Amino acid sequence: MTPHTTLVIPNPTRTPQELIAKAEQLDHAGKTTEALELYRHWLKHDRSHNKYSVWFNYGWLLQKMNLQAEASQAYDQVIHCYADHLSSTSAAYA
Repeated sequence: MTPHTTLVIPNPTRTPQELIAKAEQLDHAGKTTEALELYRHWLKHDRSHNKYSVWFNYGWLLQKMNLQAEASQAYDQVIHCYADHLSSTSAAYA
């Protein structure tokens, strides 16, 4: 770790909106690598089914960093998670 690197300890109870806001704040401060790590940690530990927006923002950031293969995988997760989200919400209305 370099002297200018700030270790970000992700809060696994953060909502997707809070996570995205924090990652955007890090990215705008020039700490894109830390924003990516924040997304990775949250996605690894979160158990909710409505994380498609997090996968999308993570994919966008990977794409911005020219990590096309990883971005493509993240976008595939958007589709998968959104389909799960739709099936769970439509079941609630059945």
